Amino acid sequence: MRERVSLYIYENGRILIFRRIKENRTYYVAIGGGLEPGETVAAAAVREAKEETNYDIVLGPKLWESERAGVYHEYAFLVTQFSGELALGGPELANQTPENQHIFQWLPLDELSHIDLYPGPVTMAHVARIRELVHSCT
Repeated sequence: MRERVSLYIYENGRILIFRRIKENRTYYVAIGGGLEPGETVAAAAVREAKEETNYDIVLGPKLWESERAGVYHEYAFLVTQFSGELALGGPELANQTPENQHIFQWLPLDELSHIDLYPGPVTMAHVARIRELVHSCT
């Protein structure tokens, strides 16, 4: 089973996500990706954040852990401390074409449960958990 880390990077009431345009379909993706062989979850989180956003992060608390359709295991984390200039990198930049786009979007937290988000839906309970942990981190 594939393991994936999802990062919910939070600032000023908004979460950083990708708006994806691929094969004439628009959907949203959490920042993050798969663990490499032998890599820890924490190391994967830091690497994925740097590759995809150019941010250096301090990994915050775990939001949830879930299995999706028996295909992969997701570890979701809150990130409230980060630095750097937001810039696309890694495979996302290398594969960017007019038909395959990764566009950064700061989405209001309350809208997170109302969008088609990969790797899986974010429920109102997930949003409440994010809000609760944001208040305890600040």
